[in-house]
Amino acid sequence: MVNQYLTFKIQNTHYAINVFQIQEVLEYEVPQKIPCSSPLLLGIIRSRDKNIAIIDLHKKFGVPASATTVMSRLIILEITDSENGIILLYGIVADEVLEVIELDDSVLEKLPASKKFASSNFVTNVTNIDGTYTLILDVDKIFSEDELSQISEEPKNDSTKNQSEEKTKSESAKIQPEEKTKTKATKVQPKKRKTKKPKITKDTIHSLLKKAESLLDDGANE
Repeated sequence: MVNQYLTFKIQNTHYAINVFQIQEVLEYEVPQKIPCSSPLLLGIIRSRDKNIAIIDLHKKFGVPASATTVMSRLIILEITDSENGIILLYGIVADEVLEVIELDDSVLEKLPASKKFASSNFVTNVTNIDGTYTLILDVDKIFSEDELSQISEEPKNDSTKNQSEEKTKSESAKIQPEEKTKTKATKVQPKKRKTKKPKITKDTIHSLLKKAESLLDDGANE
């Protein structure tokens, strides 16, 4: 069976993708950066009224990044979401797009069986075209579900985050531990005893005078 493939380069390696998995090829434009937890996401572009995530294949394949040139292109891929039964659009950056070629299945060879080939799960075949090895990629297997999930995460809205923080602060301010009521210690003053003053009468004075006279007489006799 003969299929058509788009060939392109990343660094000095040639790759090919079945044209049925490609929506379009665009001239390179700088992706708009957005907050994302995935290091593979370069940013997003706008094409055909849709936002498309651009993924860094250099990082995915573990090769050094290349400076973009006039030959750089964006390849928009159609990735099948088998779980939800839909087609997702993602873009990759190619250092150079080469051509569309026709390949018969008979010229496609399997990679050598080895656990050391990290790309063996998404490189389905290899072929020799004019003395150059070309790796055939399966678009649906390049990225894991976890990677696509991270790339598809929506960035948090800063204003919503600030409102949430303010709400938390206000609630924590309301729930403050009750302060203990401070009471001043009062000294207990001892009660003063009231003493009654004796009443001085004429009889009392008379008896006191008699005692004084008797004391004087006793002193004189001595």
